[in-house]
Amino acid sequence: MVKYIYSVFFLISFLNCYGQKLYKINKNKYGEPLLNEKAQYSFTYVLDNDDLKKIDTAAFYKQVFEDDYSNYTEKKNPRIIIFHNDGFFKNESFLYFGKFSNHRNKNSIYYGGKYRINGNKIELERFIKSPDSKNWYIRNITSGIIEGNRIILNNKEKIIVFEKQNKVSRL
Repeated sequence: MVKYIYSVFFLISFLNCYGQKLYKINKNKYGEPLLNEKAQYSFTYVLDNDDLKKIDTAAFYKQVFEDDYSNYTEKKNPRIIIFHNDGFFKNESFLYFGKFSNHRNKNSIYYGGKYRINGNKIELERFIKSPDSKNWYIRNITSGIIEGNRIILNNKEKIIVFEKQNKVSRL
């Protein structure tokens, strides 16, 4: 019994030290998971004018694919990012663009997240659902670079390229 207690204690200590922090996030009446006092963005940096010159906050950034990209379903529904002057960004899919705007605000996990710029580097912070959980989320930071009208993100699984557009045009 003592051996079992020590094993459980060791496992909990290991997970606390080396595992990702989990945040319990409840949903509102529309099913939107909202940030709370324990789950907040860590990016508090206020963007200056030099940063805002690198990102066009009046445009959309639409995900682009290589010509030989074979996932037609993903090509048909690319991601769209809209950057705001206050450090927030909105992340939507092409097919559902604007559909949830009435119930989704900057406190919603599904809205997007926050970003920061350092030189030509950009980082996006958001909360994503923890695998195999209903109300538990982890903080995720994706890094990338800004190259003119393109943003190239590396999310460890693949490289995702976004290109600036002045309007959301259909494929």
